Amino acid sequence: MKYDDGKAYDQSTQGPYYDLWFEMIEHYLNIYLPEKGQLLDAGGGTGEFSIRAASLRKNLSCVNLDISQSMLDHAEQKFKEAELLPRVGNMLGDIQKLPYQKDSFDYVMCLGDAISFCSDVELAFSELVRVTKPGGNIHLSVNSFWGNYHAMYSQSSKPQGISFDDVRKYMTTRVLHINGQSTGCRSFTLEELNTWAKHYKLIIRKRFAAPVFPPPAEWLKDESISAEIRDLQYRHCENESIMEFGNHLNIIYEKGR
Repeated sequence: MKYDDGKAYDQSTQGPYYDLWFEMIEHYLNIYLPEKGQLLDAGGGTGEFSIRAASLRKNLSCVNLDISQSMLDHAEQKFKEAELLPRVGNMLGDIQKLPYQKDSFDYVMCLGDAISFCSDVELAFSELVRVTKPGGNIHLSVNSFWGNYHAMYSQSSKPQGISFDDVRKYMTTRVLHINGQSTGCRSFTLEELNTWAKHYKLIIRKRFAAPVFPPPAEWLKDESISAEIRDLQYRHCENESIMEFGNHLNIIYEKGR
C-alpha cells in the first residue's frame, strides 16, 4: 500500500492514542539503538521514527526509505525543520527489494505496520535481515492478529461497517476487511514472529505490545488518570499472556555474528 499525501497522513496520526504509541516506541528505541552507526527506517513514511531515533543518538546516521515520494517530500521538510539534514536523509524504494548491499546497517527498523502492507511479507522480512549487519538489530512492528480480531467484535466496529463476513475473511486471510473490502493490511501472531527468528537464526531480544491496552482517547486526555494508564502500559506491555490483544506487536531481533 502506498500513501499519496504525507501531510494528510501525519494529520491522521495526531491525538492522545498516537502520542502514547510514539512515546512507547521511543522508550524502547532509547534502550536498543546503538550509540553510533547506520540506521535504516524501512517504510518510514514521513520520517517520524527517523526523527526520534536521530534525536536520541547524535552520532547515528539514518536513511528513511519509503515507496511514496509524497511521504518522503513531507519527511524532507520535517528533517529540515528539525535541523537533522544531512545526517538523516530519504530514499525512494521498496522494502521487498531494498537498494543496499548485505550487512549495511547497524539497526533496521520497520515500524507502523509497514511490512503489513507488503504483498510478499516473507520476501520483505528476508530483505530486512539481509541488509542488517551481523550483531545488528531488527525492530519490527506489526498489527496484532488477535488484537484486531478482538476489536472486530467490539461495539466500536459497527459504525465502521464491519460484519461477521469480514471476520470470516480476516480469519482466512489474516488481512483486515471492512464492508467486504480488503484493506491490504496483514496481521501477525506472536508465533509467526517467533518462527521468523528460528528460520533466520535470529536472537529475540525483546517483545512488547504498544499499546497493550488500547485506551479511550478521553481517558488519556484526563490528567487525573492518564499517568496511571501509562504506568499500566509499561508494567504489562511485555506480558506475553496478554500482549497479543494489544494493537501492535513489536519484536526486536539480533542478527547472529
